[in-house]
Order: sequence, then structure tokens, then C-alpha cells
Amino acid sequence: MRRLFFQNILILISFLIPFDLVNSEEEFRMSSSEKAWSVFNPNDNQKCFIVSQSIKDEAFRNGEKLSSVNRDRGKLYIQKDPSSPSGFVASFSAGYPLKIGGKFILKIDNKNKIVFLASPKPQNSEEKAWAWTQVHDDKNLIEFLKVGNKAVMEAVSHRGTITKDTFELSGFTKAIERLQTICN
Repeated sequence: MRRLFFQNILILISFLIPFDLVNSEEEFRMSSSEKAWSVFNPNDNQKCFIVSQSIKDEAFRNGEKLSSVNRDRGKLYIQKDPSSPSGFVASFSAGYPLKIGGKFILKIDNKNKIVFLASPKPQNSEEKAWAWTQVHDDKNLIEFLKVGNKAVMEAVSHRGTITKDTFELSGFTKAIERLQTICN
């Protein structure tokens, strides 16, 4: 369920942030913007989420920093999901094909770590760019993001390039509170 939602719907908006509205099978609108985080909800208020785009992107190959790479900016998503024990699910859109079955680390303030996993058997090219948390980590992730200042996602592309995407966490707490208010 987690993959299908992000694969079929969110991939469409990952290219359109910060536009106010997105048309797909259902219409999403940006409900509010809380500093680095945007709150989105569909007309039915069922699949609400918040998203932040990376503020800094770095890439390394063979220990050398690359001056440029061909990719979209990384995005961190938190979706409200009543079926999840924490009430939320998290995902990362890398903006490029990830290492299949890869294990990637999100470090919050360089002290708390959360593992994101790429699909071991992606069904299509869009799914290759996504990684998801494990269900038992979602609650901790939310708490770490609420008190943190920045988060850095270290991931590996299908070509072996290491990337580091830095996310600003200011506004996260207000965005997650807004998400809980507007989403059924």
C-alpha cells in the first residue's frame, strides 16, 4: 500500500513543488507552507502528506566530490496513515535511480539515524527512485524530526555514486501538526 500510493500519486508532485496545486487522478492542493515544509491534501482529505525538498545536494564517486550530477532534488515525504502503528509513513524520493535493494541512512543532527530501504524488486523506473522507512521506525523518525535542526540522507545510486541530501527541519513540527488537523 505504501509503495503504490507514493509510486502512483506522489511521483507526480515531486517535480512540481512548490506549486499550489497538482492535478492527477485526484486533485492535491497545498494547504500551507511551514518554512521548509509544505502540507498537501487531496479533496477527500484521505491521503494527506507533508514534503520538503533538499536545500543542499552533494555527490561523491571514488571518494571525490563531483562538481555536478544529472538528477532531481531529493524530497522527504511524511504521509498520514491511520493503518500504521505510528499514524505516519515516511519515504524519500532521490531524484535518480537508487541502488536496488539498497539500505540508506537519514541522520538527524548527526546523532539519530533512521534506515530507509529501496525496493529489492522495483516494478518500474519510478519506483527505483524511492526508499521507505520500516514501520517500526516511523514513530522515532517523527520525534527526531520534531526536535532536530537538519537531516542528511546518504544514499547510493544504481551506478555507485554516493549522494548526500540535506534537509532543513525548521517548520516540521508545525507542518506535522497541520497535517493532523486537516487530514481525516
